[in-house]
Amino acid sequence: MKKHTPIALALLAALSFHAHSTTQASTENVTLGAAVEPSVAEVSLQSLTAEQLVAATNRDTVDTSEVESASEEAVESLKQQLKNAKPGEVIIIAPGRYANLGVVELIADGITVKAEQPGTVLLTGLVQLVAKGDDITLDSLVFTEGGPAERFGGVRLEGMRNTLQNSTFYYFNDDYEYEPDERRSEYPRYLWVSLWGKDGKVLNNRFEGKQKRGTLIGIQKIIDDKADNHLIEGNIFYSQKKNRYDELAIKEAIRYNGNSWEAIRIGDSKSSQWPSATQFVNNLLVDSDGERELISIKSGENRIAGNTIFESASMISLRHGKANVVENNVIIGNHKQDTGGIRIYDENHVVRNNYLVGLRGSGGQIAGNADVRGGVVINTGIIDVKNNEKLDESVKGKELNKQWTPKNVRVENNTLVDVEFGMVHGNQGHRVSLFDNSEVETIFTGDRISFRSNVVYNEGEDLQALRADLATPLTNPSYSNETYYGQVHGIDGVPKGASQQKPTFTKFGDFYQFAEGGADVSKLHVLTADEIGPSYRLVK
Repeated sequence: MKKHTPIALALLAALSFHAHSTTQASTENVTLGAAVEPSVAEVSLQSLTAEQLVAATNRDTVDTSEVESASEEAVESLKQQLKNAKPGEVIIIAPGRYANLGVVELIADGITVKAEQPGTVLLTGLVQLVAKGDDITLDSLVFTEGGPAERFGGVRLEGMRNTLQNSTFYYFNDDYEYEPDERRSEYPRYLWVSLWGKDGKVLNNRFEGKQKRGTLIGIQKIIDDKADNHLIEGNIFYSQKKNRYDELAIKEAIRYNGNSWEAIRIGDSKSSQWPSATQFVNNLLVDSDGERELISIKSGENRIAGNTIFESASMISLRHGKANVVENNVIIGNHKQDTGGIRIYDENHVVRNNYLVGLRGSGGQIAGNADVRGGVVINTGIIDVKNNEKLDESVKGKELNKQWTPKNVRVENNTLVDVEFGMVHGNQGHRVSLFDNSEVETIFTGDRISFRSNVVYNEGEDLQALRADLATPLTNPSYSNETYYGQVHGIDGVPKGASQQKPTFTKFGDFYQFAEGGADVSKLHVLTADEIGPSYRLVK
């Protein structure tokens, strides 16, 4: 295996950082839960590309064309070894293509399953490794040239303290049946990874080329008041695309076939009012256009922090659940169509110190504020949170999968530069359900939303710093030291506590540090695959 020199000259020309310490990709050096140390971002956005971010030029290369197929006897032997492993056993797998392992349950506690040489064990065909025991580690495996043997993924982490690390999922889209059903022409939803237990870890993996319907990583929150405490850190998500199999060609099924393409979903609507306390931190998401929800939060007390999102036509979505924190993320749209920032439902969230640049919403081709992919979008909902109404699974029309109106949300010290739609107070229309297009007649606007020390800096005449609607004002909002430099749409002027004066700034690379507020860029970092992800990269 050829070792490339450290960061290529072309990448050095595009990316320059102050010295810093980062989470190491090598499983020998990884410190579980260790955060990337903040550094001042000094990035030339004019020359930054998706290919540079994900190139991993300082990683060992594995030429998969040189990996030979394992015999049927070797495949069966591995399967039996995994199924019959003893507690604490370390199973080291020799290089090879191991085809069609099927569903294999790992029952024993404390076992480790790892490649003899990272990246040279290819699990092909239909496969699912189910970690049913506790303290199980899956290390340095490659899932490719096949697909999940069951819809909850190639890896299903059950039990306690189980880990997937230093592994790669590469275009793992094949071999399972993928046709619309007869009932409503809906395509199946297959995940790549699912987490069911507590204290799981997904560390320094690469997920590339998911192009069939289904969330990439799904955290299946159990309906209880005990936090999951999962850690998803140091991973690379690259090139997630929908409609490569014409899923949206069926007009009557577009709405649900266009759903369930998230990079990660933490919880679901039925478990949404319980805490997950999952950390999704220091991950790199590039060219991921699955759907509106890139990072879909459907539970409480999660932290989404330190991530780099680049050229992804999607958003961080606080869809359900309470008391989530979104901080220190860098979202770079690079003027790509349908790129957005953060959208908000439900209560008690904190959105702070995020840096959003070059976002291009929905091209202005939509009526009102409905479904705008803006910088920070305070959506409307179907319940009267001002008078303490709540969604309730037992109340028809007010079930937990509906839209909980935002309340008690703090939006502070965020920077939005060159964004088509900056701060958005939504007047979104709401349909009765995914399968019923009737409009909900009465909607409600966000209550007690606090905006403090945010800066929107939009120099272009067609860029809106604030987009609101006189007919659907927020109730009891507060504004302190806000700067909205740019066009204002839908209302006359900016609210009291906000200014339209041009802010002053210092530039670090192409990043702005504003004297008036906004994000503290010393807490920001633009991640690359030379710092996170697996210790190797695949070549063919």
